[in-house]
Amino acid sequence: MTTASIFYYLLFIALFVSIRLGLYKLFEKVGEQGWKAFIPVYSDVVWLKMISKPAWWIVLTLIPIVRTLVKVSMDIDMAKVFGKHKFGQQALAVIVPYIYYPIIGFDKETQFLGMEKAEKLTPRKSGLREWGDAFLFAGMAALLIRTFFIEAFMIPTSSMERTLMAGDFLFVSKFHYGARLPMVPLSVPFIHNKISVGTLTMPSYIGALRLPYFRLPGLGKINRFDIVVFNYPAHDISPLRDGLGTVKPISMKENYVKRCVGMPGDKLEIRHQQLYINDKPSWNPPYMQYEYRVQTNGNTFLERELKTLGFRALPRTRAEQASSINPNYYPIGSDQYTFFMPDSIAKTIKSFRFVTKVDTFTYEGVMPLYPSYLNEKNQLFSFSIDNFGPINIPKKGMTVSLADSQNVSLYYRCITAYEGHELEMKNGKVFIDGAQADNYTFAMDYYWMMGDNRHNSEDSRWWGFVPEDHVVGRPIMIFFSFEKDFGIRWNRIGTGKIH
Repeated sequence: MTTASIFYYLLFIALFVSIRLGLYKLFEKVGEQGWKAFIPVYSDVVWLKMISKPAWWIVLTLIPIVRTLVKVSMDIDMAKVFGKHKFGQQALAVIVPYIYYPIIGFDKETQFLGMEKAEKLTPRKSGLREWGDAFLFAGMAALLIRTFFIEAFMIPTSSMERTLMAGDFLFVSKFHYGARLPMVPLSVPFIHNKISVGTLTMPSYIGALRLPYFRLPGLGKINRFDIVVFNYPAHDISPLRDGLGTVKPISMKENYVKRCVGMPGDKLEIRHQQLYINDKPSWNPPYMQYEYRVQTNGNTFLERELKTLGFRALPRTRAEQASSINPNYYPIGSDQYTFFMPDSIAKTIKSFRFVTKVDTFTYEGVMPLYPSYLNEKNQLFSFSIDNFGPINIPKKGMTVSLADSQNVSLYYRCITAYEGHELEMKNGKVFIDGAQADNYTFAMDYYWMMGDNRHNSEDSRWWGFVPEDHVVGRPIMIFFSFEKDFGIRWNRIGTGKIH
C-alpha cells in the first residue's frame, strides 16, 4: 500500500466517523437511537423520516448520480429542521457535513423543530434569492457529478478518425475505472486547465498545492482495446500549441483519447503495420486507417463525392488552414493524392473510373520516436511508426534489470517522471536516488495507447507508456456531433457509436 493510499484511507475513515458522530447526536435529538447513524441505507431511512420525505426516496439514494442530487436536498432539509435556515448554514451542510453535523449535533442549544415548524420559521426569500440559491446548489451538485461520475468532453483532433470524429461530444464515465480524487484543489471549477481571453492564455489552477494520487473503487479495470481518456503524459516536457507551455500537475495535463492496445505486462510489437501482442496478431479496430497514395489519370475528385465518404473539404485560405481539423486527404501533385482512410474506403476510391492506383504508404525509415533517453542517433532502438518494438509494458511489481542499457532507456521516464526517482548513469553504472541499482521494480501499472488513425496519431509510439495515475475515464456515449463540413451528424449520436 502506497503512502498516498494510507493517507486517503485514513482521511476517509476520519470523515466517515466525523459525519456519523454528528448524525448520531442529531438522531438522538429526534428521539431515535444514535447507533442507527452508522448503519448504511437504514440511516438514510431515518434521515428521510426526520425531514418528512416519503420512504420511497430511499430508492433514489441507491442510484448513482441521482443520489448526489438527492443528497444535496437531504442536507439542506437536515439543516432546516434544526433551525439552520440561513444560506451559509445550508451551504455548510452541503459542502462540509462532516464538520457541520458534529458542530450542530453536539451543540446543546440546537433543537429539532420538525419540517412544518421549520418552514414557518424560515424567512421568506425574494424570487431572485430563491433562484440564486437554487443555481448555487445545482452548481455544487454538478461539480460533484463532474468530479466523481461523468464529465463532457469534445474530440478536437482526428487521431481516432471514423471511430471518434473531430467534433464528437462525449460523456466520459469517471466511475468506470474509479474516480480519481482531485489532485490540484486550487483550481477554477468547471475549467480543465486554462483560461483564454483573446490571445492571452493563463492556467486555471495554482499548482503549488498538490494532493497525492488516489483512485476510488470503480466498476472494473481497463480492458484491452477499451477507448480511454487520459492526461497527455508528455505535457510536462513537450508543450502543446495551447499557450500553456509545459504542465506539471498530472490532472491538469491536456486530455487525450486513444485506444488501449497494450496492457501491463504485455509484450508489444508492430511489424509492417500489424500490431502483435504477446507474439500474436492483434485484433484490428473496424475503422482503423492508414495513409494511402492515390494516383489518378489527371482528373480531380469532386468534393461532394468525397464528402459522402467522410472526407472534409480542403481549406482554401490560410485562415481556414489554421482553424480547420487535420485534413484526411490532400493533393501532393497534379495527379497524386494522400488519403487517410480504412481499407474499406480505399477499395471504394479504387473503383473510381479515373483512379489508376491505390497503395498503402509505409513508413519504413527510422524516426525520432520513443524512447529518447540514451537513444540519440537511434543507437539502441531503430523504430518507425510501422515497425516498433518488441517492448515489454511495465506492470506493478514487475522487476527489470538495469544492467541492460535498453531497459534503462526504455523505462527511464517511468522511473523518473512517473514514479518520482532520480536516475543517473556514472561510469556505466546506474544510480537511483544516489544508490547503485542493478534492477528496478515498478510501483504502478502502465498502458500502451494508440489512435485508430494509425498514420495520423501522436500516441504511445511518440511519448511512451501511460501510467495508471494519468487515466481519467472511459467514453460511454456520444451525445452530440458537429463539424462545419458535415453539420450535425445525427447518425453518430448514441452509445453504440463508441467501440
